[in-house]
Amino acid sequence: MAQERESSGAGPEPKGRTGRVFGAAGLLIAVAAGIFAVGLLVGLVIVGRHGGDPIQGWDNTVERWFPLHRGPLVGVSKFVATYFDAAPLAVICVVLSTTLAFTLRTIRALVPIVAYLGGEFQVFMIRQIILLHRPPTANYPAPGAIKGVHETSYSFPSGHSVAVTAVLFALLGTVALTHRIWWPWLVALLASLFVIDTRLVLGVHWFSDVTVGLVLGAIWGITVAVVARGVEWDDVLAVIRPVSHRLLGRIGDD
Repeated sequence: MAQERESSGAGPEPKGRTGRVFGAAGLLIAVAAGIFAVGLLVGLVIVGRHGGDPIQGWDNTVERWFPLHRGPLVGVSKFVATYFDAAPLAVICVVLSTTLAFTLRTIRALVPIVAYLGGEFQVFMIRQIILLHRPPTANYPAPGAIKGVHETSYSFPSGHSVAVTAVLFALLGTVALTHRIWWPWLVALLASLFVIDTRLVLGVHWFSDVTVGLVLGAIWGITVAVVARGVEWDDVLAVIRPVSHRLLGRIGDD
């Protein structure tokens, strides 16, 4: 029977497919929980609720340095702040996932939206506990603030750092793993570093916000890329079809 299935192209057993799906989902959940635990621990121990803990000295030093060395990066930093904020980034990820779904017809089309949602979820949850206020320069007309910049939500971790980094590492990491090349990882890192630099240029985040955000986002993005390489549409359908058949059967019985 096994030879017959193999020769007919039926593929792996349904149990193997469902196992891959549940294994992938379990890995994503476990990593998300781990990221939250690490981010929360770093926030409580190093940053402190409302700030003031050991890293505050570094934060203050960086916060004083950047307003004096902004140079020509203010314009591009405003662009990044506007078009890679939570709502615009969500739209970008939905468009990317939709486009990839129609062109590639693979589960990897979901990479951008999964990376985005996981990153934003981490930011929201950690912020509700750490409750760190932004630097004074985040809200014009405070001294050192930039005209037109008004960011007053909680600061740790940086949403741009986590979400944009997660999407970059997930997308480019998937390319790197698919084609077995290394340079997309480097591009993802350099682009992420540029994004976190723009947040410091605008004076809307502390140094700890963006550095911790970079690490959390990179871990989540790498995880999404790795998981996406191990699951296909047929694996997902092997889970969905039995459930849909049971639901339709119950509706028919009613």
